[in-house]
Amino acid sequence: MSRGKLLQIKRKINATQSLKKITKAMEMVSTARIKKVEKRLQMAREFLNETKRITARVHFEVKHPFVTGEGKKALVVIGTDMGLCGSFPTEIAKKAIYLDKKENFDQLYIVGAKIAPIFRSNPKVVRIYEHVYETPTFDFTKTLINDLLANGVGTVKVVYGKFKNKLAQIPDVYVLTPIKVEEGSKEEPFEKGDRYEFEPTEESFQNALVEFYASSVLYALAFETKISELYARQNAMRNATENAEEVVRLLTIEYNKARQASITQELIEIVTGADALKEE
Repeated sequence: MSRGKLLQIKRKINATQSLKKITKAMEMVSTARIKKVEKRLQMAREFLNETKRITARVHFEVKHPFVTGEGKKALVVIGTDMGLCGSFPTEIAKKAIYLDKKENFDQLYIVGAKIAPIFRSNPKVVRIYEHVYETPTFDFTKTLINDLLANGVGTVKVVYGKFKNKLAQIPDVYVLTPIKVEEGSKEEPFEKGDRYEFEPTEESFQNALVEFYASSVLYALAFETKISELYARQNAMRNATENAEEVVRLLTIEYNKARQASITQELIEIVTGADALKEE
């Protein structure tokens, strides 16, 4: 085998080793970010539970579209802004496309730059939010809720990344509206009369609470998707690192075999040349 072939294999080994360092570094970055986001996810869940507790004490009598469900049907798809997390974003997009074909939504709202190209040509898409929730914020979810209301939406479903465990992150569907207040709460309900005073008015209070509740749910779902994305990226980078190690091992074996074959060939040529000289 020529020295050029040996050099080519050596370059592949070096390139793969460099790639392994990158994937290992990205895995470590994801691990560090997971710890921070997990704390905030827990806070978001507690925030949502408290909002649900308050909402369960209110007997809604307003004709808010999120309560009645009257209006257009919308699907909110919460994806990812970054890639290198395996098939996670693609699976969310596939789930959303399947659900849209099944239920025929009037409008689509897409969150995440990574899944945006898949839906960009879809005529149902009202708005695409890109690079807006690297770390989910309540302001963003309020903006999304305001956009839904401004476009006459009453029924909303959300496709997001559900965090099942460290090794499994799956797309799931959440029915956001019409809002169904959980029954069976032992909390004393808010009552009309002189016992409670609503400011500004009871109707305004209930409308604001409905929108606050919807924003809180989206806030928690965005964090759920973010932690799923980070774990998916951690797993993808770990697998890539392991694959790179295996490729280096196989290339090293190939390199050693090629080098040995080259040395053997050179020895054969030397011995053959020596024998030829003796014959002369």
